Amino acid sequence: MELTPRLQDILNMVKNKGEINVKDLALELKVSPKTAKGYVKELERLGFITVDEREVIKLKAEGENAIEKLEKIVQIHESEINALKKEIDDLKEEVLKLKRKSKA
Repeated sequence: MELTPRLQDILNMVKNKGEINVKDLALELKVSPKTAKGYVKELERLGFITVDEREVIKLKAEGENAIEKLEKIVQIHESEINALKKEIDDLKEEVLKLKRKSKA
């Protein structure tokens, strides 16, 4: 299951804080409460979090195994992001080379 970087960020926030209100999450993400609720609903649907009647978000209580799974997913995505950053840097360098050749 692939999580978007935004969903990973939200899970990291919840993990680091222990819990967070949907409105506070929206403020931290600099998005509307409606957008934040959409992210939360997706994470709840995927089984990563729970949301109570006060809109307080917590990691789903499945013990250490859930946290380990989450950390593994985050690590996978971080390595993919780093690989993409390197690819972007390589492409930028190639563009600069082409620009230099065209000026010569």
